[in-house]
Amino acid sequence: MIVASFTLDSFVSPWPWLLAIVAIAAILVATYAGIVRRSGRRIGWMLLGLRSFGILLLLLALAKPTWTTTREVVEPGRLAVIVDDSQSMSLTDTGTTSRFEQATTAAQSLQTLAEQKFGSKLMLDWYDIQGRKIDGALPTEAKAERTDLGRAVREVASKARSQPLAGIALISDGMDTVGRSDFQDLGNLPVPVYAMLFPLQTDSGTLDLAMRKLPVPPRALVNNEIPIQVPLLKVGGSAVTATVSLHRGTEVVATQEVAMPAGNADQLVTIRWTPTQPGTFRLTARVAANQPEPVLTNNAEAVDVQVDGEPIRIVYLEGGLRWESRYLLDHLRNDPDIRLETLLRVVNPERAATKLPETLTPERLAQTDIVILGDVEAKFLSDAEQSALLAWLDGKNHALLTLGGYRSFGAEGWATSKLAGVMPVNLPRSEPFQREGRFSLTLTDDGRRHPAFALSDDRTADAETWTQQGELEGISLVGTAKPGATVLAVHPGLSVENAPAVVAAWQPIGAGSKSVLFTGDTTWRWSRLPRLIGRNDTLYSRFWSQMLRWMAGRDGDDTRPLLRVATDRVGYEPGKPVAVTVSRMPRSGNDLSDSQVAVEIRSPDGKPMPLTVQNSSANPDEFTAQFTPTNGGRFQVGATLTAAGKLLANADTEILVQSSALELADPRTNPANLEAIARLTRGKAVPISDPAALVNELAPRERRTMQVSRAEFWNSPVLFLGFLVAVTVEWLIRRRNHMV
Repeated sequence: MIVASFTLDSFVSPWPWLLAIVAIAAILVATYAGIVRRSGRRIGWMLLGLRSFGILLLLLALAKPTWTTTREVVEPGRLAVIVDDSQSMSLTDTGTTSRFEQATTAAQSLQTLAEQKFGSKLMLDWYDIQGRKIDGALPTEAKAERTDLGRAVREVASKARSQPLAGIALISDGMDTVGRSDFQDLGNLPVPVYAMLFPLQTDSGTLDLAMRKLPVPPRALVNNEIPIQVPLLKVGGSAVTATVSLHRGTEVVATQEVAMPAGNADQLVTIRWTPTQPGTFRLTARVAANQPEPVLTNNAEAVDVQVDGEPIRIVYLEGGLRWESRYLLDHLRNDPDIRLETLLRVVNPERAATKLPETLTPERLAQTDIVILGDVEAKFLSDAEQSALLAWLDGKNHALLTLGGYRSFGAEGWATSKLAGVMPVNLPRSEPFQREGRFSLTLTDDGRRHPAFALSDDRTADAETWTQQGELEGISLVGTAKPGATVLAVHPGLSVENAPAVVAAWQPIGAGSKSVLFTGDTTWRWSRLPRLIGRNDTLYSRFWSQMLRWMAGRDGDDTRPLLRVATDRVGYEPGKPVAVTVSRMPRSGNDLSDSQVAVEIRSPDGKPMPLTVQNSSANPDEFTAQFTPTNGGRFQVGATLTAAGKLLANADTEILVQSSALELADPRTNPANLEAIARLTRGKAVPISDPAALVNELAPRERRTMQVSRAEFWNSPVLFLGFLVAVTVEWLIRRRNHMV
């Protein structure tokens, strides 16, 4: 459709132009009427016409005449068709027709059916499995040595993003040789993928055992049994007895035999392992049959397991239920790394408070890492209990946490007890003992560096967050810090003995123990108030989790793996060197300088090959090794860290060496991959024998745009030249007739 119009761009309102024309016409008529009267000759009216014509051309140029043509342009929709030309497509499943021949036939049928249904509204573009556009005829042979279905789809979508893409058609056998476990990265693709798939091909007489992705087991404690679920898949073959083994590095930690029936079968095997040391370990499950199996590349899967040390054992003594104790008890009970023992006093309003029987005995303290003293007076603990607590603090890696409250720092509080000597501050013996009123704590320089108050990697931003959100409702008043103590947080507007009032402080005790004091008793506000306004309470949870772990000597990097292994690339070719880098990851207080690193390569057929490692001269914790694969397949790279003959950690990674051997190693089809891609991209999977089903799912998705062309005549030299000619001729006639 074409729409044309003629406009005067400067002619916005007609009245100024009409007035100007009338005024100019009146002036011209009056002027040339006088010339006619004086000369008595009618040639004056011709001169008026010439002058009027010239001025008319000038006015027309000033009005900016423009011829505008608007044309609707319809761009046909595009369907990008990926034809898998990898070597696995050269296989023949039934009859004499290869998969690639079936794929090209289906592609041609797809084009014919699309032309019949949509005509010129939908055009097809062809791409190979590498995502390269095919100009002209489709290839006649399948020669590509690798298949990366996800990469092919992403490449095509990227190249066709400027076109009105109706979708992507993927014609393939579904065999992906890059070892990917899923196609979740295609979930945000802007167009659907329509897959044309081959039926699942299996040889009932050929055995293939495969292992699906292992579910991540829950975190476990050392010396506790961990159930590892191993999903097995059996395709074809007769009944078989398979052995499932669990490996930690080169060590086999558990095995189990499984009987699987003839034909196809799925079975979930639970194999159990009891770790004897904490750490992060990569466990590799392998399955092997007692019969020959041609395809071994899918017989192993790995999963990372976090094994924690013994739980943090905490004894919490509290004088009665209050908001602070309720929230703290809930937090402690919900922490999987804490084993809590609570001693709560029963308070009878009609009678004096009674104490529980003696609890802090040397035997109980020997099984305790942290003692928390809530809002209780000094006489809550007997002299024997206080002495036992002091002796316990002389040991290694024990911690005492004293919380603020009306009783703990009141007239009968800890200031009059044996424990006053281990407190990090001087305790007052006279009033005032408490200061009410809201305030936000301020971190000291030591507090900014302390792990208990860390919220991010930016200490300045963390301090600002605490100033804005770390609000408390009153504190217990204590004296100044003792020599050797460290003040972590203070009251910004309150001084005691010419020093900011202490909110949090600590000091070392004995042979590596700690005494920590927190004078606030309303940290529960950091949890409850954010919930009321719809925010999370991470401030409260992080503070107490980090504080207690620091007190127990378990810093935040306790869960960091001790060993890491990596290669310079993921994919390689036969004959090209593979560089392996292994890094020791020492934690604070964990010296790995005397530990040994070993690296082993396991080839696709399962044969191990140790590598020689070299220590980096620049970094004593970095080691390198190199090997050159001679054949294709998936290679497992395993590294172990040992000290004094004891395995400390292990790490694994996998590399893929591309070759025709990998493409042809597994002769089956994998329609599940194509179905997953279609489902994630909101497309549909159809049999390769039914291209009409795919065409029925398509919509042309034409792109309509309006093309506007403008011919502006006002700046044409014709108008200006006409004006000059008319005025010049008029002047020459006047001069010739002596009328100038």
